[in-house]
Order: sequence, then C-alpha cells, then structure tokens
Amino acid sequence: MSGETVRFALFAEVFAALSHPKRLEIIHYLGEGQRNAGELTELTGLSKANVSQHLSILKARGLVHCDKCGTFCHYRLTSPKVLETCEIVRQLILEQMDLTTTYRRQLAEVAPIRKDASG
Repeated sequence: MSGETVRFALFAEVFAALSHPKRLEIIHYLGEGQRNAGELTELTGLSKANVSQHLSILKARGLVHCDKCGTFCHYRLTSPKVLETCEIVRQLILEQMDLTTTYRRQLAEVAPIRKDASG
C-alpha cells in the first residue's frame, strides 16, 4: 500500500469516528471538560453501554483519552484540534447553507418559463 493510500485510509477512519451524531455530541461535552461515563450517559440520554461503545470508537481513533482514577474512568479529548476540526466542518456547513439560500433567492427572482399556447 502506498503512503498516500495509507494516509487517506487513516483520514477515513477518523472521519468515520466523527460521522455519528451521538459521538459528535460526546465530543461537544468533552470539549467543555473532562467527564465520566455516567455524566455522559445523563447528558446524552444514551444507555451506559451505548456511551461505552461510542467512547471505545473515539478512543480507538485517538480522539478521546481515558484517565483511570480508582474505579472511575475520566474521559477527555486528546487535543483541542478535535474541536477545531468540528468547528471547521460547522463553518463549512454554514457556508453551504448561505450558498443554498442565495441560490434559492436568485432562482425565485427568475421569471418562470412559460409554454407557448400553441405548443
């Protein structure tokens, strides 16, 4: 496998980890500060088992780290770049929404095509 192929495969794995809405929600809460699984369960409304599965995926991709403290695991983001990446995507979505709104406005201003009565 070429270096480029490996690079793109790694990108795809990280984006796959970020592709679930609940994982993004977990990242949001961890962006506010360190949390344990019980807190994330309460905040997200997911079962503890489901939160654990999502955290496992995020940990496997190096986006979240677990600090063990006795019987508790405290989760945190591995880097502020995780939130920066989410913010860049949010900005991209907003730009796309602006373009769509602009195109809709422009289309609404165009006179409709009228069929000729003889046609």
